[in-house]
Amino acid sequence: MQMNNEMFSTMLAIMLPIALGYLLKLGRIFKESEIAALRKFVMRVAVPFLIFQNLYRADVESLQQALPIVLAFTLLTALYTLAARLVSPLVATGEKQRLTFAFAVFAGNYAFLGWGVIVSFFGGRALTRAVFFSMLFWPVFLTCGFFLRRRFKNGSGKDERGGFLEIMVRHAGVPIATAASALALNISRVRIPETLDRFIGQFAALAIPMILFAIGQNLRLFMPAARLRLVLAASFFRLIGGFALGIVTVAVLRLFFNVDGLSRQVILLQAVMPTATMTTFFSEYVPLDEELLSGVIAGSTLLSFVTLPLWVMVIRLLVG
Repeated sequence: MQMNNEMFSTMLAIMLPIALGYLLKLGRIFKESEIAALRKFVMRVAVPFLIFQNLYRADVESLQQALPIVLAFTLLTALYTLAARLVSPLVATGEKQRLTFAFAVFAGNYAFLGWGVIVSFFGGRALTRAVFFSMLFWPVFLTCGFFLRRRFKNGSGKDERGGFLEIMVRHAGVPIATAASALALNISRVRIPETLDRFIGQFAALAIPMILFAIGQNLRLFMPAARLRLVLAASFFRLIGGFALGIVTVAVLRLFFNVDGLSRQVILLQAVMPTATMTTFFSEYVPLDEELLSGVIAGSTLLSFVTLPLWVMVIRLLVG
């Protein structure tokens, strides 16, 4: 009974900011331009402060887990990308729907929803590991995304290395530079002034609730019934099938590294996160069915409110 109450309280704490964001969206409190500005503030201000605070304060044990956790993210994303490429022709008809299905499942919501869920269930030390996990989100995300794009086009696209590098620097530059500076200060034991530390902490504290609020602002709950089969298939792929990919990732890493219990919990829970909201980014470069993609993002996010607490119980039984 106590575990059920804890689980309910944790999920409620996660869902309330999302619900508030969605209700304010229905009430048209914010214009689209204002929602876009909020997303930009979260990504470019609040999240870098959160990254800096967690890595600057990370303990020695967490730092020792950094390399296997970063490699876990890379391996898991590669496995998802290959699986999405293989499965999409079996469940979707037409090039555009196959492409959309593949992009809808290859990247999970590791940073936005993932951080909120992990800190809620596993605490602050787990959040540090989750930050390590998604530290290379943009480089790996972009590399695998453009790989999918070229595979579906049979490699016939023009050489886009210049554009790719520009996109990489624009999106990955700030979080990676922030992480590197925080780790350098931590390892060298350089203490920043207390006033600056409090300033960083104030913005870092905003990150998780604002991340969840922004998810609510971007939810689209209604979709044509004809798309429902693909929405459910993509959601099942990420929320259920992804656990097998997580198990494989952990098993491979344990052959080469000492992956502690908390890190294994983080990796396994991240493996079953819903579709990343930032997948829509690729619609600028790939002809995706945006309505279907939005349906998968919304459907997998809503279903994850049921599946995630169940997976937490399974993970705690398996890892202890």
